[in-house]
Amino acid sequence: MAPWAQAALNITPPQLAPDDQGVIATEVKSSLAAPTRWSVRVIPWDPGLTEPPSAAASNVATQGAPATLSTPSPHLMPPSPLAIPGHPLGVEISPRFFSLAGHGRQVIRARIMDRSRHYRLLIEQIPDDALSNQGVNFRFRFSLPIYRSRQDPLIPHGVTIH
Repeated sequence: MAPWAQAALNITPPQLAPDDQGVIATEVKSSLAAPTRWSVRVIPWDPGLTEPPSAAASNVATQGAPATLSTPSPHLMPPSPLAIPGHPLGVEISPRFFSLAGHGRQVIRARIMDRSRHYRLLIEQIPDDALSNQGVNFRFRFSLPIYRSRQDPLIPHGVTIH
């Protein structure tokens, strides 16, 4: 099987809430033998609104479907520029880009300044240039909810898990 068809990550924990300093952390582990490259960003998220069809089609067509719990259409707002210190979202991410060796692991940390909002941490695969001329290439994207606090429900009201 081609490497792009078997991208697999284990992400722990899959739902995040900032600590007292506004820091979240999650660990990413690769179950592949081949190395992979990834980018990380944070976008605003409103768990109560419906996602506009054009945004959903655009996200799926260009970046692949997010791997998340089945929710009643959480609204992903338009992607923001890179999250850097002084960014309007008030989010700092480390690392912003990383490579995972075969069966490697990486801890991702982000500091959320404005804890009155919900966010999503997006972990997106960067395609391998060596595979670009071998037909269809898939990019995997993992979307993790970041709740305002640990008291927020881990599974929001109205969510069904199948």
